[in-house]
Amino acid sequence: MNILSLIDLLPQWLFVLMYPIPPLLLLWVIHRMFQRYAPHWKLEDRDENMAAGGIASAAALTGIVLAFVLALANQTIDNYQSEVSVEASQIRNLDTLLVATHGDSVEDCRKKLLDYTKSIVNDEWTQLTAQKGSPQTSKLLAKLDTCILSIDRQTQIKAAMYLEIVKLSSQITQSRESRISNSQSSLPPLFWFVMHLGLLLTIVLSALSFYTPGKIRVINCSIQIITLCILMALILILDHPFSGSNGISNQPIKDLISHLETKPL
Repeated sequence: MNILSLIDLLPQWLFVLMYPIPPLLLLWVIHRMFQRYAPHWKLEDRDENMAAGGIASAAALTGIVLAFVLALANQTIDNYQSEVSVEASQIRNLDTLLVATHGDSVEDCRKKLLDYTKSIVNDEWTQLTAQKGSPQTSKLLAKLDTCILSIDRQTQIKAAMYLEIVKLSSQITQSRESRISNSQSSLPPLFWFVMHLGLLLTIVLSALSFYTPGKIRVINCSIQIITLCILMALILILDHPFSGSNGISNQPIKDLISHLETKPL
């Protein structure tokens, strides 16, 4: 089971609370190993102060980077949500143009547009969690494009409206491709390697700093590690925007479906 599966399986608040547990267990294991296998590494007062400074520096640098990336990830989520709203608006506008055009072929296109919109929610949205589109939605979009190309455009007015319909259809296709591409975007593995390396260094220095641990020192080191882990967990959640209960919402598409179903075909 990978991290993405855990994000989908667990409530996000529980995932955030559980993420610090393995690092804290690792801290205890390393601390016990130092005591058992390297007792001569016990730090003197001056060395302990230097270790405490190293812990603070490593935790601070890692925390600053994580906080900056967290802000960027949150902004990216907002942008992706706005793009979903724009996609819904494009579909709504296309349906309005089709209504104004009239004709039997146009009514058939409206039905295919409604089927495509429903497929986004019913077939494709769950596939975005796996960072891919739905073949069924692709087929329905292709049928919609074929239907639009068959619209009668003999009069000048219909020809002008047809150009707008084709333009909107192209924008809808681009919005879908952008949505699928957004589901595939994530932070590079190198970022997570560096961040976890910083966390590991903080854990090792913390284990070294309390051979004879006092309560305040243990609490201080634990709080620093827990804080870093919580930031990492939040970024992991936001780095998979279509996963979890607080991911990108398809509510604008659902609202659009309700609107389209109330309009007579």
